[in-house]
Amino acid sequence: MPAARRRRTPDEARAEILDAATELIARHGPDGVGLRRVAEAAGVTHGLVTHYFGTYRALVRAVLERENERKRELVRARMRADGSVPYATGMTEVLFEILADERYVRLWTWSQLHALDDGPAPDSPTNLSRLVDVIEEGVRSVLPPPEGPDRSRIEQLVLLAMSGAYGYALGRHYWLTDLGHDPDRPEHDTAYRTALSSALAAYIGGSAP
Repeated sequence: MPAARRRRTPDEARAEILDAATELIARHGPDGVGLRRVAEAAGVTHGLVTHYFGTYRALVRAVLERENERKRELVRARMRADGSVPYATGMTEVLFEILADERYVRLWTWSQLHALDDGPAPDSPTNLSRLVDVIEEGVRSVLPPPEGPDRSRIEQLVLLAMSGAYGYALGRHYWLTDLGHDPDRPEHDTAYRTALSSALAAYIGGSAP
């Protein structure tokens, strides 16, 4: 049932449109939704959605940008919990949590496939400069130069972490089965995260070339 229309401030209307779009995309995927469907779910007119976002692709980008900021906040929260330095399990735990969010991964993938048709792609796991900024800020707060790692090493840390996390997420079922393990047993995921975290900690700490 469409939501009942009511008076909203511009900020409230925009936020509720984004909420409705996020929920619909989570259930049906980006290709299964559209501006009119979002308008009905949010209880606003199609024209109002167009006024705020213009096109459906722009609306999806806005949803993804908000989701990206939420993911970056996971990183910030982990840095605060770990004393601002996500050296060991913290960084990989966050990355695995992001990759476990099927809704987010589907949304990101769709945005990449359509980016060339409708302007620049939003921040995403393949455009990591802002994520690196957040990590670098945390590292610098406790390990200022020259003691701490430089920007290049931090970038390589993120690339290594993302590659390791993505690769495992994509191949874990096949690889673990092929190795004679039950891929549904959580201890395999725990062991992999521990191994990857140790390698990343060694690298960012400067003990690896």
